[in-house]
Amino acid sequence: MADVITVRDLHFGYAKEEVLRGIDLSLERGEVLGILGPNGSGKSTLMSILCGILRNWQGSVTIMDRALKSYPSRRLAQVLSYIPQSFEPSFDLKVETIVSFGRNPHLKGFSALGARDYVVIDEVMTLTETLGFKERFFSTLSGGEKQRVVIAKALAQEGQILLMDEFTSHLDPGHARKIGKIATDLVRAKGLSAVAVFHDLNQAIEMSDRLIFMKDGEIAAHGRVWDIVNPAVIWNVYGLRAQIITNPVTELPLVVFYD
Repeated sequence: MADVITVRDLHFGYAKEEVLRGIDLSLERGEVLGILGPNGSGKSTLMSILCGILRNWQGSVTIMDRALKSYPSRRLAQVLSYIPQSFEPSFDLKVETIVSFGRNPHLKGFSALGARDYVVIDEVMTLTETLGFKERFFSTLSGGEKQRVVIAKALAQEGQILLMDEFTSHLDPGHARKIGKIATDLVRAKGLSAVAVFHDLNQAIEMSDRLIFMKDGEIAAHGRVWDIVNPAVIWNVYGLRAQIITNPVTELPLVVFYD
């Protein structure tokens, strides 16, 4: 498969502190790449670079065969959709209005939404099961409902790549699993590609095609799930002892921590 993101020898630092040290990675078309690591390992910094928030980095980053630094902001927003850890608008707006913001990169100047924009908005709200409360104000929603709205907004951009930064970390386990499955199922159903930062190791295993473990600004390990999830890697990255068993439902690795 062709790569839609290629990163080579990526370095980034704040003042005298180097946060990312020689990162190499690629994202294949149609896959979900999961990124894991302890706090301070550089995961969110990496995501901020990929979505164009941070600019003063060194190395090579290519998005859809084009250098990242050559993208105008509007064009990049047509290619990449970003789902942050949390989203709180400055003003309390209706759900449909927030989702409609995803169409902004496709509008020219101050032009209004057109017929096709409303078709896209209805489609993504149906897919994310948010259409039923489109008239409600965002502040009245539960945490899980808010995240579904944010996912709908990202899908409305019609980007080919989704960047998801610990997008379920503030939810309880039940909602986190449901929202994560909605997002990754939509990625595969719509033929998208995704980079997702996970807090929960077992959730990452269940939803990713490949995993990258980061530690101290470097990639400590990477590979397919069954190849990379083992006690030695987990001890090296997290300093935790773990046993790997087979999940009886998914037949994927299941990590059990112990003292």
